[in-house]
Amino acid sequence: MTAKMKLRSQLHLLTGFMAGFVLAFVLLLYVYDVSRVTPCWSSTSTMSTATTARIEDDPPPRVLCMVLTCPENVQSLASSVYETWGKRCSRLIFASSEDYKPLGVVGVVEPAGGGYEDLWNKTREGFRHVWENYAGDYDWFLKADDDTYVVMENLQHLLRGFDPDTPVFFGYKMSRYNVSYMSGGASYILSREALHRFATQAYESEVICPQPKKMGIEDFYMGICMQNVGVHFVDSTQALDGDTKPKFMPLDLENYMSDANYTIPEWLRLMSLSRVETGLACCSNYSVAFHYASRERMLLYEFLIYHLKVLDPNQISERGHRSRLTLSDLKRRFPLEDNSNIKDLLQMSEKPDNF
Repeated sequence: MTAKMKLRSQLHLLTGFMAGFVLAFVLLLYVYDVSRVTPCWSSTSTMSTATTARIEDDPPPRVLCMVLTCPENVQSLASSVYETWGKRCSRLIFASSEDYKPLGVVGVVEPAGGGYEDLWNKTREGFRHVWENYAGDYDWFLKADDDTYVVMENLQHLLRGFDPDTPVFFGYKMSRYNVSYMSGGASYILSREALHRFATQAYESEVICPQPKKMGIEDFYMGICMQNVGVHFVDSTQALDGDTKPKFMPLDLENYMSDANYTIPEWLRLMSLSRVETGLACCSNYSVAFHYASRERMLLYEFLIYHLKVLDPNQISERGHRSRLTLSDLKRRFPLEDNSNIKDLLQMSEKPDNF
């Protein structure tokens, strides 16, 4: 009996020890898991990935494009915008001094006031027209010149990370007279709330926003108006994580491709807040806008971006592996040229002088 009681006592002790060990292990796991709280703004957490996925799954931002033009440019530059990048806007309107319905051109200033000297007046009245007719239908409002080319998909990608109901002003940030502004030639974008503040607070006030005048510095003036109604300036170089290259280019892209300093005017270097670089490192791979684009340049951008295909040698084409042509196939598809005229070079009836 004594031996049996001793064995039973040992079994009870062993059972209690194992139960305590298991309980302590489970408690340790719980404490460790609770202490591993995911940071709210972690850029590498699963939460961040899920948030990004949700943003990308949202419908693309609705962008109204307001392009400034004039009657003499309607059939050339305005038509080129209409045929190329303009068709990817949620809505495209042209602000001018005369209506032209086939392209959606709206006269917002007097017929004699559509030139460069009225750029500020045209911008100011154009945004008023947009506010009165389209403010509730779109999220973002792009202002561009008729010699600007815009890559809409890249713009929408840029805008996805921002709320259009917050006061936001996008573009290529510059400074003059100690005032920040966005380059007008490179184009800039107002959020719905920024447009609301411009139309309801800045437009009528000569105290906080320059009023109509000839030769007004359009982009500089708009910078003043935006600052005075509490709008946040978003420099495109800082708008995408890990990409600090400019995305709105005030010059023709060709100016940036040369490594020679003379291709970049001094005024741009002096007024730009970001460093102006040249060569292939000049610009973001997700660039949005290029200024000083002729009709031919717009068509070139359109072809290179949306039509030119670069084959990946590691991928099988949609038509499958290509087989080499046999000699009979070669003769059938690409027969030999008629060389009767060149069999005897001395007897050639037509030939170059130095032959």
